[in-house]
Amino acid sequence: MNNNSFDPDSLNEEYYQVSPEILDCFPKFRLPLNLYQYSEKIAQLAPFYTAETRLHQEQQREMLQLSRAGHLFVSRADHKIYARHISRQLDMILMDNKLTAEEIVYIFRYALTDKINGFYDQPVKPALDKLKSDVLVLTQYLTEDLSRINGLLGYLHNEYSHVNLAYNAGITGLAVYIDIQGKDLKRKTVDQLALGLFTHVLGLTRVPAFILEKKTNLSREEKAKLVNYPMTGAGVMRKLDVLEDVVLNCHLEHKELMDGTGLPRGIKGNETSLYGKIAAAVHAFFELSMGRNDKAVPADNVLEYLIKAESKYDTRITKRMNRVLLDLTVR
Repeated sequence: MNNNSFDPDSLNEEYYQVSPEILDCFPKFRLPLNLYQYSEKIAQLAPFYTAETRLHQEQQREMLQLSRAGHLFVSRADHKIYARHISRQLDMILMDNKLTAEEIVYIFRYALTDKINGFYDQPVKPALDKLKSDVLVLTQYLTEDLSRINGLLGYLHNEYSHVNLAYNAGITGLAVYIDIQGKDLKRKTVDQLALGLFTHVLGLTRVPAFILEKKTNLSREEKAKLVNYPMTGAGVMRKLDVLEDVVLNCHLEHKELMDGTGLPRGIKGNETSLYGKIAAAVHAFFELSMGRNDKAVPADNVLEYLIKAESKYDTRITKRMNRVLLDLTVR
C-alpha cells in the first residue's frame, strides 16, 4: 500500500495525528503516552512507543520522520494527557483541525486555568506574559466564530477556588459582552476584557487566608485589607505595566454596586464602566453559585436574585447573563 492510498481522516474517531509541532510539546526523552505508527505492510496502526520508556536517538529521529510523513498517532483515549501537553503551546489548537470541539474546550479550560493559577501564585511579568499569550489564542478562536463561546460555557468549573471563579467569570463575562456588542465587537477590547476578568480577583489572593476564614469580627486593619483588595490587584497590574482602563476597571469595579454601596470607592450608576458592571455581575454569580464551605446557592436562584437586585446590578447585564447561562441552570 503506497502513501497516496493512506487516508488519515479515517482514523480521526480513535486517534490524533501528531504533527512535528505537536511533537515538540512533549518531553524529549520520555513521553507520557503511547505512540502508534501507520504500517504500510499491514495497512493499519501498530505500536511504536510505550509511555514513559526512554527514547534513544535513533528512535527520536524515526519518530520525527514518521511525524513529518503524517504517520505518527496517539490514541484519543489518552486525550487528557495529550491536552495537558499541547496546552503548553496553546496556539496549536488553531492549527490542528483534527481536534473535536469538546477536546478544544477541555484544552482551553486546562491551559487557561493553569496560567491563571501560575499568575496568581507569582504575579510577575513572565507569568503574566504566558497568560496574555493564551488569552490571545482564546480571543482569536472566539472571534473567528462567536458561537464557539457556547461550548466554553458548557464546561465551566464546579468547585470553588479563586482561580476557578476567575476562569468562570472570564468565560461568562466574554459571553455577555459578545451578546451585547454583536457585530460591533472589537478584538482589542475583547483581548483586554478577557485579561481583566481572568485576573480580576488577584487582589483577593493577596489577602491572608486567616482573614478570609476568620469567624469572629475583623480588626480595622484586617477589614481594610479585605475592603481594599480590588485596589491592591489593580496596583499590582499597574506595576506590571498593564495600564488599559478595561483591564483595570475589572479589578477596581467588580465589587461596586449601582446604588453606591459597593467597595472600595462606593461609586454608583454610570460612574461604573460597562466592563466593571460585567465583572460585578459575573463575579457575584459565581461567588454565590460556587460558594465556599458548602454554602453554594442554586444557579437559577442566584440569577433570579441578581436580576431582581436592580439597585445593585445593571439589569441590562444580568438579563443578558441569564440568557447566556440558561443551559447551565438545567445541567
